[in-house]
Amino acid sequence: MNMTWEYIAGFFDGEGCLTRKQGGFNLTIAQTHYEVLERINQFVGYGSIFKETKRQPHWKDSWVYYIARQEDIYNFLLKLSPLLIVKRDYIKTVLPEIKLKAETINKNRLLAKARVVQAKKLRSQGLTYRQMAKIMNIDFGHARRLTLK
Repeated sequence: MNMTWEYIAGFFDGEGCLTRKQGGFNLTIAQTHYEVLERINQFVGYGSIFKETKRQPHWKDSWVYYIARQEDIYNFLLKLSPLLIVKRDYIKTVLPEIKLKAETINKNRLLAKARVVQAKKLRSQGLTYRQMAKIMNIDFGHARRLTLK
């Protein structure tokens, strides 16, 4: 069987869950058949699978496909949203929020990298950590940590 976005959409519609967590989202698909989740993971190219421990002795072992990175969740849901039936309306309402969260995270990541570059440049010019901190408007301990990255 070839994996398709249509198959994944049906699977997510029935077994998937999108959960709001501390300023972001987590996406999970639980299943007792590991191979299905492995094929989804290989097809999608991101996310991870972990084993869920049995909470009752008569339950089967289960696994969970998990996506936490906001950009990956956005891309996953963007491809699925037109194919969904049960979760379509909810996903369409939260998709802009997930996109904004992913963009904010990427922007902050780029700003953090720029701060590291700036700190290393200032340090290479022979400035002390206190001088760097004053220029960068941060405390000198933070200036030192940036140069060590």
